[in-house]
Amino acid sequence: MKKYFVLFLMFSLLWMPNMYAAGIPAQEGTVTDNAGLLTKQEAAAITAIAAGDRYTVRVLTVESLDGAAASAYATDVYESWRLTARDILLLISAGDQQIELNFNNPGLQGSINSWSQANGGAAGAAAITGMLDTYFIPYAKDGDFAGGISSMIQALHSLGGAGSGTASGGGAAGNPDSGQTSGADGRGGSGNSGLALLKVIGIAIGIALLALVLFVLFTGLRRRGQLSSRQEQLSDLLVRANRALESLQPFQGIVQGKTGEMVEGISRRLTAQLVDISALQSSGQGSLPPFYRLAALKAAGTQLQQTEAAFRSALEEEEKRIAVISDADRNVKQQISELKKDAPELSGQLQSAVKETGYELQEIAEDLKELAQETARADELELFDPIAAQDMTGEAQKRQEQIEQDLKDVDAYDDKLNEFPEVLAAARSKIAALIEQNSLHNMKVKPYDRLDQAAAAAAALEAPLRIGDMDEVRKIAAQIDALLGEGVTMTERQALIRQNNLRDLDTVRTRWSELAQRRNELQSQVSEARGRFAEHHLSSLAESLETAGVQLRQGAGEVPQIEAWTSDQRGEYDNARSGLDRLLKLQEEAAQKFDNAGESLAALNQRLSKVSRLLSEGQERVDTAERRLHSKGISSRSRFQLSLLPEYGELQQRLAARPYNLDELEAAGRSYESRISAFVEEANRLVRQKEEEERLAQLAILREQQRREQARKRSSSSGGFGGGRSSGGSSWGGGGGRSSGGSSWGGGGGKSGRNSSGGSKW
Repeated sequence: MKKYFVLFLMFSLLWMPNMYAAGIPAQEGTVTDNAGLLTKQEAAAITAIAAGDRYTVRVLTVESLDGAAASAYATDVYESWRLTARDILLLISAGDQQIELNFNNPGLQGSINSWSQANGGAAGAAAITGMLDTYFIPYAKDGDFAGGISSMIQALHSLGGAGSGTASGGGAAGNPDSGQTSGADGRGGSGNSGLALLKVIGIAIGIALLALVLFVLFTGLRRRGQLSSRQEQLSDLLVRANRALESLQPFQGIVQGKTGEMVEGISRRLTAQLVDISALQSSGQGSLPPFYRLAALKAAGTQLQQTEAAFRSALEEEEKRIAVISDADRNVKQQISELKKDAPELSGQLQSAVKETGYELQEIAEDLKELAQETARADELELFDPIAAQDMTGEAQKRQEQIEQDLKDVDAYDDKLNEFPEVLAAARSKIAALIEQNSLHNMKVKPYDRLDQAAAAAAALEAPLRIGDMDEVRKIAAQIDALLGEGVTMTERQALIRQNNLRDLDTVRTRWSELAQRRNELQSQVSEARGRFAEHHLSSLAESLETAGVQLRQGAGEVPQIEAWTSDQRGEYDNARSGLDRLLKLQEEAAQKFDNAGESLAALNQRLSKVSRLLSEGQERVDTAERRLHSKGISSRSRFQLSLLPEYGELQQRLAARPYNLDELEAAGRSYESRISAFVEEANRLVRQKEEEERLAQLAILREQQRREQARKRSSSSGGFGGGRSSGGSSWGGGGGRSSGGSSWGGGGGKSGRNSSGGSKW
């Protein structure tokens, strides 16, 4: 199967060059002007007339045919572009001064033959040459290629005859090889076109198959390479596992206990891994899936990757365990030596502490003894069970650090115990000074009780300190410090509370009189306002003031009790503080209510003032509007009588009647203002209208003046210039029509700046 496939690919590759003839340009539409003989406008004009009822003319211009036969080149282009029986190819080679007409339509050939014979010419290729000489060559000699192409297209479209019949083998051309009809098999252009289509389809299938084979080939080889790489990684893991087993050999058969169990477990697991990796390698070294079985290769690669990752992870864990054993074997000896070295020094420190303090310190001595036993046991295990020895050494090091700290603390707490009487006396003196300074003799808290408790704890401290129970010593010492600090702190707090109480009590007394005076003033203002405003505007204010007054009176009744609590005789400073906080809040709330009441009274007066201003300002607004009307000559209209407005009378009546209902008064004021605003707006509209009329009139006057000025200028410049203009022209003279003939453009002719180009030849 592989051989057949390779042969097919080879034939496909050999077939591909036929699809693209060398040197044939790609079609760019109806006009493909590779030689640059036409402007864009000329190409567009030719495109517009190229398609007729029976034929479509395709134009190709090239610089040169590079020695190729024009007929053969035209036929290659015809086939490469996949032209049909309806298409006519007009090939122009600028450098060769040659033109070729190529098509595949026997009916068209017959029409050209009929035209040639009617003009005394021959049939076949000579007829085509005669048509090119008649319609194209004369223009080409003048360099007018657009004219020649257009002339040729129009001549072809004007030919009679049907465009059917058998197709010629290679089309018609301006030489003996062109214009041949089809062979005896009777196949036309459709047969060639169908064959070309089948060829293209075959090439496309071949390319697709080639791409598929290349994809399968490269992908399969890449995946097989990945499998080989994974196999190599398994070999690396096998080497690492062997090295790990070799690193365990110094311990095997020697170590016991924890270390022995670890070594045995690691060795067992590593051996199993070696067996599994070897088995996997053996199975992988067999036949791999063929390169074209991509799915099988991918599945095998994925499985091998997962297996390799699992082996690697397990091996890394075993290597970490081996490192733990190696570190223990390497370091535990030194740790034990350091413990042995420090033991005499610790023992000397203990004896020195016993001698200096006179305490037995039995518990510290017991800890030293246990430390020596742990060190000796670890020394015994060091050779045969380094892991257990390391664990025991770690515990011994912690015990050693604790003994060192305990020995330091013995001296510190012995000094603390000896200095305690002085510290206790200093605390008593500070508390007494605070009591005397702030008159706290009858305060309810008992700071001296805390000092007595601290003294009792200090007495209990000596017993655990004597035997070296340093944990208990630290606990009792912390209690002593807390009790001493609490005794002083609670006294300071009582002093601060009493100072604040005395200050705030003075504030309450002072503010009470201020609030009482403010309330009286507001009640007086409310009583006065009852003569001006309706009761429903003031009822809520009066109620709020009454409630605040009741609360103030109740609070005033609590002041004597708070004063008693604040006095030194009672010493109820915390209760006094709570009462003062409550009174201060009550006074703050009352002050806020009074502020709100004052703002409400001010708002009522502002509302009344606003309505009153409406009445007075209304007349001013009306007068201003009427003055504007008068200034524009509109005063002849009836005068606006403000006093005749019903809203004016209603507003005056309500302002004259007390007490005021501000809601009704404001409603009347809004109606009154609405009428005033309507009049003012109408007046403004009339003024704007008048101003616009005046502006337009002024503009008309200016335009009339400009018109008259222009008429005056035209009148002054009448009479014109002398001589007048003369015109004339020339026409193309008689003879000189184009002549045709020859097969080359030769001998000049042509437009300046263009190549002398030819047709069949020009």
